[in-house]
Amino acid sequence: MKPVRSARGAVVATAVAALVLVPGGTAEARAAGATVTVANMAFGPASVTVGLGESVTWSFQDAVSHTTTSNQGFWDSGVRSSGTTYTHRFKSAGTYAYRCSIHPMMRGRVAVPVKATGSPGAGWALRWSTKRTKGATTFDVQTRRGTGRWRPLVSDGTVAGRRFDPARAGTYSIRARTVKGARHSGWSPPVTVTIS
Repeated sequence: MKPVRSARGAVVATAVAALVLVPGGTAEARAAGATVTVANMAFGPASVTVGLGESVTWSFQDAVSHTTTSNQGFWDSGVRSSGTTYTHRFKSAGTYAYRCSIHPMMRGRVAVPVKATGSPGAGWALRWSTKRTKGATTFDVQTRRGTGRWRPLVSDGTVAGRRFDPARAGTYSIRARTVKGARHSGWSPPVTVTIS
């Protein structure tokens, strides 16, 4: 049995920050999770990337009421204002568009990449959810070699992850989306891994 492979830029956790593989295969240090300020009729920053299982906290600063509401129905903060907060934990990979339901011109996006650990010569452990589901929520996962076509790895699956060890060496991209009934997230930012 082969040992498990890892992404370029291994995941290294510390008490304060994590080294995380981000889209395109580069690593960046950042605190776990993200905070979005809701002020001056805007989400700032409008786009954030968080790791699998991390949270986003929206901090509402305007005296005017706002919401953070998922376009696909994954969360809704309800009406908030003046120093209140709302936190949502992202338990599965995807790209999640959201808006203020009171002021639809206020828009944002949260990206959650697939987590990949291991090494190029031994195999991959891929994870697109923090836990297996029972069917109400499912996952689609795709891979592609180089610049080829995207091909399904998992379709409408309930498993949280799986081993990825293709026979052909090369550079692969992996992306996933979360499906909840008739709604689905956008595809997660692709994570690039190498097989040798």
